[in-house]
Amino acid sequence: MRNRIFLTVLAVFGFSICLNAQPTDNPQNQQKIDGVAAVVGDEVILDSDIQRDYVRAIAQGFKVESNCDFFENILIEKLLVARAKEDTLISVTNDQVDRQVDATIQRFLTQGSEKEILGYFGFNTMNELKQDLRGIVRDQAYADEKQRLVTRGLDATPEEVREFYEKYKDELPDVPEEVSLSHIVINPIIKPENEQKVIDDLKRYKKEVEEGASFATKAILYSDDPGSASAGGLIKNVKRGQMVPEFDAVVFNLQEGEISEPFKTDFGYHIAMLEKRRGQELDIRHILIRLKPTAEELAETKAKLDSIVSKIDLGELTFKEAAVKYSIDKYTKYNGGKLMDTQTDEDRMDRSKLPPKTLSAIVGMKDGDISKSFEDEFNNQTVVRVVRLDETIPAHKINLETDYARLRNLTVNSKRQDVLMKWVNSEIHDTFVSIDKDYDNCQFRMNWRKEDLFTPKKD
Repeated sequence: MRNRIFLTVLAVFGFSICLNAQPTDNPQNQQKIDGVAAVVGDEVILDSDIQRDYVRAIAQGFKVESNCDFFENILIEKLLVARAKEDTLISVTNDQVDRQVDATIQRFLTQGSEKEILGYFGFNTMNELKQDLRGIVRDQAYADEKQRLVTRGLDATPEEVREFYEKYKDELPDVPEEVSLSHIVINPIIKPENEQKVIDDLKRYKKEVEEGASFATKAILYSDDPGSASAGGLIKNVKRGQMVPEFDAVVFNLQEGEISEPFKTDFGYHIAMLEKRRGQELDIRHILIRLKPTAEELAETKAKLDSIVSKIDLGELTFKEAAVKYSIDKYTKYNGGKLMDTQTDEDRMDRSKLPPKTLSAIVGMKDGDISKSFEDEFNNQTVVRVVRLDETIPAHKINLETDYARLRNLTVNSKRQDVLMKWVNSEIHDTFVSIDKDYDNCQFRMNWRKEDLFTPKKD
């Protein structure tokens, strides 16, 4: 149970592994340089990554029996990543990565200030941290997608859930106070003159670049895209479907060296330049300017959303109807605005881990109450939100009656781990794996060293 639960924790919470791992072109010829602990396929694991992330896991409360256990979980993830990158059924988009990076940063900021977070992870700016997180999140997404394919179709019957609970109830943690929330999110009302100023600024940057200025320098100075600004707006190896459709529609019609006219996406206004085309892959540079509402525009937007809430209070429309009609959150609007915990896929969230503004909004509210409108961030943009407190679940010991959905998920996860471990064992034999001699004392669950592959079988 210990190993299965720990693997599930890594998958569910997306704990950061191997920040600086880089692929090698010829893993068979890999030498131990700069503390290379292992190579799995084309994926490299560094000693420093294992030690650093092991300490962080312990600091965050994860129960790890040993450094070797932690190391083996990294080996498993890297095998998943290597196989996922070879799988034509798996695609990880930049939009998907950016969303997860932003959600991760928001979780970090519930635990400390920006300065404290940067100091903890050893970065000077939030952009540097986000850029590094992109690699982690992308690999995690590949591993998750491959794991889903390997373990798809699994379910748990009520009897299996009951058996799981009876077997492990003494090991399962208590449940903290949780809340179930719904929200409505709307964009600020941006006046035409404010929007036109953004368009005019981008047109000016385009003209200056066409007259000899550096696009990269303009991006560093003016772009609001945290993922590419520090790299001069450069995004490499862009394939169709990785970016939002409006972005693809423009950049895939550019000629090399051509700069687009300003165009709009959900993130704001852009100009883009095609740097290089390689078949269906592009290297592009872009400058993003987000629409930044004035205080007056925010006040008007809050008044609009408060009036919508008044209609809900008067019974003129339901919260669900309002979410469908007005909310810009396409992931929740057709589900009545119901918020889900992205790590557990449940609609119950630990109150203490809510983002500060959400937590502040529901202070003093009773079940069924709707907050006053408030300014917030959504998809890296300023928005206005209201939150409804659907239900408060007091802290309690986990049990079948209250926590059946959670126990069912744990039961399914346990079955997935069994299937995953069998798959890993079978894939190891066909994968290049090199583990440094410093880890000879590790007693792994899997045959990573392939010690029996060339041993004659006994009758």
